[in-house]
Amino acid sequence: MFLPPAASRHTHTQHRKSPRFSARLLVVTALAGLCLSARAQTPAASPAPAPAEKSAPDPIEGVWLGTITAPQGTVADIGLEFFRTKRGTLVFRMNFPAMFTYAVPFMIPVEINGGGSYGITPAFNIKLQRDGDRLTGTFGLGQLPLELKRGGAFPPKPSTPQHPAAPAALWKFALGAGTWAPPVVANDTIYIGTSAGQFHAVRAADGSALWSWRGANGIDGRAVVSPDTVYVVDTRMNLVALNRTDGSLRWLAPLHDEKLAGKSAPDNPTFNHRAATPLLLAGVLYVGSSDGGLYALDAATGAKLWRHDAKAPVFSGVGLHGTDTLMFGTMDGSVVLLDRRTQQETLRVKAGGGVVTTPVVAAGKLIVGSRDYLLYGFNLADGSVAWKFSYWFSWIESTPVFADGLIYVGASDYSRVTALDPATGKAAWATPVHGMNWGSPLVTADRVFTGTASQNIPGTAIAHTAGLMALERKTGAVLWQLLAPLAPENGFGGYAGSLALANDKVIAAGFDGNLVAFPAKVI
Repeated sequence: MFLPPAASRHTHTQHRKSPRFSARLLVVTALAGLCLSARAQTPAASPAPAPAEKSAPDPIEGVWLGTITAPQGTVADIGLEFFRTKRGTLVFRMNFPAMFTYAVPFMIPVEINGGGSYGITPAFNIKLQRDGDRLTGTFGLGQLPLELKRGGAFPPKPSTPQHPAAPAALWKFALGAGTWAPPVVANDTIYIGTSAGQFHAVRAADGSALWSWRGANGIDGRAVVSPDTVYVVDTRMNLVALNRTDGSLRWLAPLHDEKLAGKSAPDNPTFNHRAATPLLLAGVLYVGSSDGGLYALDAATGAKLWRHDAKAPVFSGVGLHGTDTLMFGTMDGSVVLLDRRTQQETLRVKAGGGVVTTPVVAAGKLIVGSRDYLLYGFNLADGSVAWKFSYWFSWIESTPVFADGLIYVGASDYSRVTALDPATGKAAWATPVHGMNWGSPLVTADRVFTGTASQNIPGTAIAHTAGLMALERKTGAVLWQLLAPLAPENGFGGYAGSLALANDKVIAAGFDGNLVAFPAKVI
């Protein structure tokens, strides 16, 4: 998610842009990582300002300790310290161990509204009311209850846990460039695109190349494979169809209508390169667009069959409920169910932030993550909210995986893989994985694998660790961890996309430009 200024500018923990907290907090706000990063602003050189008049102390100045309560009933410790900058601006430090945030200074002015009322908006959407030595209020877009008392000290930051090392890689394939895209496996062949526009087909058995194709634009999206064609959306919102045998171009169909959108296709409009994933069904491709439409195209020719006005950009994958109901999310927080036969919406519900996850149906609930830091379980029958699970101030970019009665979902700055009961939204377990895991967890019979990403951007508030982790599926216990190389300056490290399973191999594609295979099970 995107966090606001931690030492000075906007912070980003996961960087995104959503009208919630985005690392840009900016265009798309989102404290999420989901990645909590607090971007520091470097002021331009200028003559030294005249000394500011010293402001009178405000009653809120000092340390306040207390708790915050999530809708799932989880209670977490939180601390705020309000203090003045040298220029007299009232700002604060935050200590929030559940979000791996330890005494981080956010140079965001605190609003003094009079009558003991204060605000920290829009960054954290904190609203506070002081009554003597007690502060009460709400936190975040979900208005989570917050209670604080004056005094005390922040507890020390805990030591970094050590985990068993990962097994040796089975093979490695050089992609020629880094990637945000997830690998896809079909018939023992791996298909993957890169940020430089290459698209590769690689033999899963040994990592040898089958073919490569180079396009004019980067490829961040997940490919969809048919018996004879591979389909993928590039960063300029073109749907590309490649011959599965040799990688030759079959056709290319632009999805972004500039006349409807009023502008050209935006560059990385979601901050963390979330890309639309097509759904292939009965010879028709269904795919979202940055122009606010959901398109149906002929899979053989790329001809547009129809467009449904979704009323906001669609970067989520398209899911299927039953045989005819399409499901997708939009950047205005809508989750839409659409009858593909009649092109009529059968349900539209609203989350409080942009939705880039693919909706999933489990236990009669429509489950979707949002950039308002909440995972929702909507009642499928009428669209009412059955439950909400808070990620505190982290975007939820990971599409849930439903397996054997539980859903498994990753996080941004929340930096956990969580197993939940889809009927109630209660967690069976939640394991810290120390990095932003935007992809879907890879769930096998007895294990859960995830890739994590880190960022090396000045002012980052949350320290993320990039790599791969294997968890015991029943308990969430960590089995092994692979540490990826550190992120380059102003860049990202590790793995942004979901992992894939190729028989007995876990397949990962990273920012380092390597496609790599690890054993799925080690005795």
